[in-house]
Amino acid sequence: MLGTITAADFQPLQGKVCVFEVTPTHSMQFTVEQVESRPDCQVPGSGEAREPFCVLLSGQQDEAGFTSATGVLRLGDAATLEGVYINRVLPPMGGDPRPWYQLVFN
Repeated sequence: MLGTITAADFQPLQGKVCVFEVTPTHSMQFTVEQVESRPDCQVPGSGEAREPFCVLLSGQQDEAGFTSATGVLRLGDAATLEGVYINRVLPPMGGDPRPWYQLVFN
């Protein structure tokens, strides 16, 4: 399913909470903050139909974060994505105490 999901699939999830399961006993709640298409990241001549995009997620302020992880992302009733790689990024707004993460699909 990771190969077929598009930015349009994430657009309706903006502002909604999803759950990322790092391990069966450790999960985190994220809010889908932004979905950005990145046509400039398309590999020329690759023949890929999907336009690259990234998803910006925010975590809970007091939740222990991680630098990067691969796990299961549960998007409410919409879908469950397995093998999702998430990495931590700097907050888009200076001084925001929440942990911020990014998903990149290319």
